[in-house]
Amino acid sequence: MGTDIFHSVETLFKSGLHSSVVELYPFIASVNFSPLEVVNITLFQAASLQKLREFKRAEVEYREALHKIKLNLKQRNKNGEVDGMVFNEVEIKFRLHECFVGQGQTNQAVNFLQNIPVKQRTRKIHNALGKLYQQSGLEKPAISAYKEVLKECPLALDTLKSLLQLGVSTREIQEVVVEGHKLPSDISWYAAYLNSQAALYSKDYKTCIRECRSLEERPEMRGCVSVLVSQGLAHYWAGEDDQARLVLQRASSLDNMLLTGMDTLAAIYAKTGRATDLDLLASRLMSTSEDRPEPWIALGHYCHLNKNYKRAVYFAHKACLIDTRNVEALLLKGNMFLDLKKFKEAMNHFREALQIAPNRFEAHKGMVDCNISLQRQREAITIATGACKQLGNSPRALTLYAGVLIKEPLSVARAKTLLERASSCGHLPAIYLLVEMLEREGAQDRAVELLRRTLVHQNSCRLQQLLADLLAKQGQEEAAMEHYGLALSLDPKNEGALNGLQKIEAASDGGLEASYDMEMAEIGSPHGSLGRGSPGPAHDLEDSETEAVWSDGDLNIMGGS
Repeated sequence: MGTDIFHSVETLFKSGLHSSVVELYPFIASVNFSPLEVVNITLFQAASLQKLREFKRAEVEYREALHKIKLNLKQRNKNGEVDGMVFNEVEIKFRLHECFVGQGQTNQAVNFLQNIPVKQRTRKIHNALGKLYQQSGLEKPAISAYKEVLKECPLALDTLKSLLQLGVSTREIQEVVVEGHKLPSDISWYAAYLNSQAALYSKDYKTCIRECRSLEERPEMRGCVSVLVSQGLAHYWAGEDDQARLVLQRASSLDNMLLTGMDTLAAIYAKTGRATDLDLLASRLMSTSEDRPEPWIALGHYCHLNKNYKRAVYFAHKACLIDTRNVEALLLKGNMFLDLKKFKEAMNHFREALQIAPNRFEAHKGMVDCNISLQRQREAITIATGACKQLGNSPRALTLYAGVLIKEPLSVARAKTLLERASSCGHLPAIYLLVEMLEREGAQDRAVELLRRTLVHQNSCRLQQLLADLLAKQGQEEAAMEHYGLALSLDPKNEGALNGLQKIEAASDGGLEASYDMEMAEIGSPHGSLGRGSPGPAHDLEDSETEAVWSDGDLNIMGGS
């Protein structure tokens, strides 16, 4: 009888009817099974519970199975394993580690995997240990574990990326691959791909972009979304938002179920205010999968953009629960807390993002913004200095540092030097700040020259508006109106350009009205049409005063309209 029931449970399990296995389990607990069948029935129950994401219950059953193996099953083969078991002991321990990870118990997961003898560790165990070590900040053990994986599986590209993130050089990786003798001979793109990823994680974004473009030019790699995502990330991390958006949009159009990199595309849409595009992206991602962080991040950005902070925080938190090391999710939560003026919570998330990805400018900027909001000027300067060192004195980092220094009267000269250095690379935020500084110093001609020089190579609504503002202040109304028009052609809703144009038009109308009033006053004056000084009759003087009163009232009405 027991054997028939066992085969029925086994059929349920192998058929993927996991909820039925769990439902049936209590009814067969008292059946007289053999010791091996008892262990396998327990493993069926444990694996079914794990599949149903009931990790705590699955953990208890796996532990029970290990206990039963130790007590009841004495006959083992030469390898020390029991014949006929559904899973061997190594696999059971690996599955226990998965249950601990599902419960967020990282230390327990590591302990169980470490208890497996080194000679019995499979590639997936080494990979799991590498991820857990990396998550815990243990770089050397993580590198050792990942190398074991790459030695046997050189095409484990995710493992390759993890090693590069941990600072392993391309030379070391090539030595590991050669040592393993497992790389297929007909893969010609491997070296170029390795170089592109190495450049990406060493912050050499120009080289990464160049390598990705050369890879995509190969006939066998044309339209490869993985290469496009890497190129898009390189553009974005370098601060080239528009180029990143175009590349990631192309990757998304080639694979409408693509998830990787779409959290970055969502961040770009949110930053540039593209609510419609963000809504469509979030809907597409949610229809693809709810078990990855990218759809929740896109939803969070959409709600954040629409100032629905409560839902935005929930979606961002959901993404963090799915992937605790997702930098875009941490940055999203940090920026939301910053908007809500919860600066300490925001700093916690920005700090965590920095620990995972110190190359991300957004995390440095978030920390600086929080410290400035808390009036911690010294801390803000320290973080901005660290950003310059970490990001290799990039124009964005120099501008961030200058933005902090400019608030200190004694540091304005230093800030100006940094802005000049950053603006020489064409970095627009640096140019905007430098123009404002020059205007405050009264050096309007230098500011105009800087803007004209910049407009030769690149164009933006704000550049045109700033130039128009300066020209208007210098009395060059016609030139100012021309540049306001150019600004509005780029952004018809730009308030600064609209207001500037209205002021010039109002001043022009006021000048014409004043000229008209003066002419009327001369016609009605006692001096006659020749404007000579002989006194006239008294009633002419009264008419002139009345005319003047009417004219003043009319001017008041015009000024108030």
